[in-house]
Amino acid sequence: MPRLFRSAADRLADAAPGWLVETVRPAPAKPAWWPMIRMALAVTAPLLVGAAAGNVTLGLLPSMGAMGPGLADRGGPYREKVARIGLVGLGGAAGYAIGATVRGHGWWTVPVIMVVSVASALISTVGAKGSLAGLQLLVMAVIGSGIPLPGGPLSGAALFLLGTAWVIVLGVADRPLRSRNPEETATVQVYRALGRLIDDRDADALAAFDAALESGYDAVFGARSASAGQDPAQTRLIALLNQASLIRNALISLGQEGLDPPGETAAAVEEIVAALDEGRPPHRPPRPGGDSPALRALNSAVDGAVELASGGDVEAEQLPYRPVGHGERFRKAWAKMWYGHFTRLYAVRLALCMGVAAAVSGFGLFERSYWMVLTVALVLKPDFGSVFARALQRALGTFAGTLVAVVVLLVIPYGPLILVPIAVFAALIPYGLQRNWGLMSTFQAPLVLFLVDLLTRGGPRLAEIRLVDTLAGCLIVLLLGYLPWPGSWHAPVRGAFADAVSATARYLRDAFDPGSPDRPVRRRRAYEAMADLRAVFQRAVTEPPAVSRRITTWMPAMTALEKVADTTAATVARAEYGAPPPPPEAVRTMADSLEEIAESIRRRRVPAEPGPAAEGAPERLADAIRALRDTVSGHHPC
Repeated sequence: MPRLFRSAADRLADAAPGWLVETVRPAPAKPAWWPMIRMALAVTAPLLVGAAAGNVTLGLLPSMGAMGPGLADRGGPYREKVARIGLVGLGGAAGYAIGATVRGHGWWTVPVIMVVSVASALISTVGAKGSLAGLQLLVMAVIGSGIPLPGGPLSGAALFLLGTAWVIVLGVADRPLRSRNPEETATVQVYRALGRLIDDRDADALAAFDAALESGYDAVFGARSASAGQDPAQTRLIALLNQASLIRNALISLGQEGLDPPGETAAAVEEIVAALDEGRPPHRPPRPGGDSPALRALNSAVDGAVELASGGDVEAEQLPYRPVGHGERFRKAWAKMWYGHFTRLYAVRLALCMGVAAAVSGFGLFERSYWMVLTVALVLKPDFGSVFARALQRALGTFAGTLVAVVVLLVIPYGPLILVPIAVFAALIPYGLQRNWGLMSTFQAPLVLFLVDLLTRGGPRLAEIRLVDTLAGCLIVLLLGYLPWPGSWHAPVRGAFADAVSATARYLRDAFDPGSPDRPVRRRRAYEAMADLRAVFQRAVTEPPAVSRRITTWMPAMTALEKVADTTAATVARAEYGAPPPPPEAVRTMADSLEEIAESIRRRRVPAEPGPAAEGAPERLADAIRALRDTVSGHHPC
């Protein structure tokens, strides 16, 4: 029977357009059992307490205060996790207090929701935590204005925060059971990915390593920024991540010399993984012979990693990290909030769509119109991915989820037994979020219906109401927040691509100067810009063909830019271990060429013809920059 279902699904996938298949295809993922159990406990426990007190509805707000912030628990260092959950909870509590205050005040609700929408859009630009907090602010303002929950605005906000506190308790409950903290686990994953790169040395293995390295830096830097003062353990993890990056670059350099990494290299990396896993110093494998600059760079980088894993001293150049003060962070966040073009555009779109949805709900055309307004808030989040894909996934997920909810509500009568499916679907939400936002919506739709049924006893008819309201909200987003805006129909690659080229140029200027304090930071920022660019490409695949086809035209240029970045790193690795470094004038000329390419992309013009190559310029690097220029010169997408 499973084989029959798979073959039917394969036939449907073959018949559907490719872009539609990519939009709804769930990503492969194994169930993460503890987050699933944690979410079930977070949502269900407040309801059980309310039922024990004789009124299950008293647990609704704490349950909501657990569900929204609970979805913000994406792992990572515990201090970072608590800060993220707490900030999202504060946003939700503030939103509920505002919404409950204006509930029942008629048309005054519309401008209030629009103002909250603008505030939500501004807050959402301040990093990942701000995005989640801004969304929760808006979601709970809608719920507070639309659902008559027990208690006043402030008491309701307090109950919501009580649920958030419960999530924080569950979020740190597993700490005594963990043999390693999350940042150590992320570092081990980086070295595992490095071992696969040594074995395969293909584009997929390189991309997987780069993704693991970026996640590792995020985990360790997140823990470091939350800590007071210097933490020696985290400092060592940062140095280990940097050594892994040096090994990667040396492997590329070795490939350019036409050599394979010796078996001792793979054995050394495997030993580092085992040592970090088991909390012991690594055994020192024999050092391979050879006298090429790339092999010397590889041996040195591996030796450095072994030394660090053994507890050796951390040198200053092993730390690609520059502390950023709170004042500088605040200034950057403030500038991004008030002066960014994306922020203004998003705020206008969100306020318009939320205002229209709130106005439509005021006419009483929909029985529970707050679901329509909620859908607009959840779907119109460009920083969460394609708006078009989210609208489609939300509609399909809600349709599937409401069908399941109807069956459950027909089988299980109103009463305490409904807590069983509530726990089951709450547990499934984190798994759905791992795989696909639409699948998460499939599990979330029944859960929300069951919670509303506890308050209203609406029964199976709630499913029909929910489906109609969700489809109406998706339609508002597509007609007012997506289709009319020119930015929706243009590939959002140009700016990110130009920024990545500029970041590579800045790295190149300092790459051959061992004494430059900015070199490690600029190297990491160059690869961060490349990672951001890849995310734009991946997100655009789920857009309609009119947009995704424009995106694919950038792929040759993306490949050429990756070649420039990798060749730069490989050339540096050889220069540090015996190969002659390029003269400063040649480095400046190549960096200027990259800046000219970046500026031409921003101004939508052909790059100027380069001057004669500077004497001593590395041939591979000069060829890579020339190939990038030629690719961009023949490329004029919208």
